[in-house]
Amino acid sequence: MMNYMMDLFTRILKRLPLAQYPYKPFMIKHKCIFLHIPKNAGTSILTAFDDEGVRRHIPWIHFHRANSARFKQYFKFTVIREPISRLYSAYNYLLNGGNQSSDDLALSEYIKQNSKDFNSFIMNVLCSDLIMQHELLWPQYLFIYDRQLNLKVDKVLKLESLASDWHCFAKQKGFPIDLPFENKSDVNRAGQQLDLINILNSSAKNKISDLYHNDFKLLKYTM
Repeated sequence: MMNYMMDLFTRILKRLPLAQYPYKPFMIKHKCIFLHIPKNAGTSILTAFDDEGVRRHIPWIHFHRANSARFKQYFKFTVIREPISRLYSAYNYLLNGGNQSSDDLALSEYIKQNSKDFNSFIMNVLCSDLIMQHELLWPQYLFIYDRQLNLKVDKVLKLESLASDWHCFAKQKGFPIDLPFENKSDVNRAGQQLDLINILNSSAKNKISDLYHNDFKLLKYTM
C-alpha cells in the first residue's frame, strides 16, 4: 500500500508545475523549453538568456517525463544545422580533446591514431556504435522527434539563417534580442556545405547519408 501511495504521489508531482530538473531558471521565467542540440549555437542562446549552468544536451522526452504539464504549456524551440557541417564541427571539437574529460581525450587519441583528416575520420572511425556513444554525434532528430517521427517542438530555427532570424523571433516571444555568437567559426562554416562536400569522396558521402538519413529527410537538408 505504501509503495502504491508513493508512486501515486510521484505521478501527481510530475503533473504539477513544480519539478525543476531539467528545466532551467530562464525556461521557467520565459515559459519556454530550449532543446539544446550540440554544435548548433546552443551556447550562444544560453548566453543570451544569461544562463551559466551546465549545458544539457538531452532529448525532449526528459522534459516531458520530468513535468508533462509544464512541457505541454511551455513554448518549445530548437536550432538545427546542415548535417555535414555539424559533423565537421563535432569532429574538430573532439579532435582537440572535446571538453577535456578523460573520455573525450581518449576519443581524441583514437581519432588521431585511426584517421588523418575529415574524410578518413568518416571512413575509419565514424560508425553507428560511436554515434550512439557520444551526444555530439547523435542524429539531430533524436532530440526533437518521438519514436513515431512526430516533431515535439513548436519552432525550429536553422543555424544557417539564425543571425538574421533570431531578432524577429526573439522580439515576438519576448526573449533577449541580442544573440552573441560564441563560436563564430561554426557560424561561418554553417554556410559552407559545398566546400565540405568537395573534400569528401563518394564513399564518405554515402556513409554520412546512411548514418544520418533521418536528419537529411526530416530536417529537409539535401546532400
